[in-house]
Amino acid sequence: MLIKEYRIPLPMSVEEYRIAQLYMIQKKSREETCGEGSGVEILENRPYVDGPGGSGQYTHKVYHIGMHIPSWFRSILPKAALRVEEESWNAYPYTRTR
Repeated sequence: MLIKEYRIPLPMSVEEYRIAQLYMIQKKSREETCGEGSGVEILENRPYVDGPGGSGQYTHKVYHIGMHIPSWFRSILPKAALRVEEESWNAYPYTRTR
């Protein structure tokens, strides 16, 4: 198996990029939320020290996707199908999402 690695020079340090990445994820989550029962609900957002990839940020989110699908389709789906749970361990560059 051949593995290729590409390096892209950035105009910032790795630590600055990590902080910017977390900021943009939070900003996009806030933009997707437009009232009760829509968007992204952040249940837990905390740093961790001894986890996957070393130290990083653990986030547990619930995505309410009801407003992003057609109403006729939403009416036949159960309420549980209109929400998606996500757990994420972000220890840049290692990221695990479930």
